[in-house]
Amino acid sequence: MIRYHVKRNGKSRNTLRYFGAFLFVFGGFLLYLFFAGMASTHVIGAFFGALILLYGGYLFIHTFEEDKYDIEYEFKDQELVVKHRKGETVYTYDQIDDVTLVVPENEMIYSLILIRAGKKKYLIPFSYKKEACDKIYAHLTARVTEKELKEEIDKEAKEELHDTPDSK
Repeated sequence: MIRYHVKRNGKSRNTLRYFGAFLFVFGGFLLYLFFAGMASTHVIGAFFGALILLYGGYLFIHTFEEDKYDIEYEFKDQELVVKHRKGETVYTYDQIDDVTLVVPENEMIYSLILIRAGKKKYLIPFSYKKEACDKIYAHLTARVTEKELKEEIDKEAKEELHDTPDSK
């Protein structure tokens, strides 16, 4: 079993939360000016006020998502366990749709692994930890591609059964 902990910075999360609240209030103030009649001729300003209000609400709401907090990944032989602030989520390797390794120009500085399981996406950053990234990626691809290979072999076997000389 391989464990990897991703630590998220609480200060940046709170900064985005406060900035989103500020934009929400500022956009609401611009809309108030428009609807109160003080800037009733400035329709474009009201439009931008509505956009600012919506974007501020978007920033504020999305700072509460589970990937904005610390996450611990446990890569076991049969399953992937993701422990986050709301509990834990267990995925078998059959449920994982895609594993992608993102390698920048200078791969010694950082690397990323993107795991897609249904509608969920998990982006695992590795700063100055290339060996850990390679080990986890090899572990994941060995188990996820095993499922894909079995499906491909079963598909080819079914095609061979349908393409027998007797059926032509």
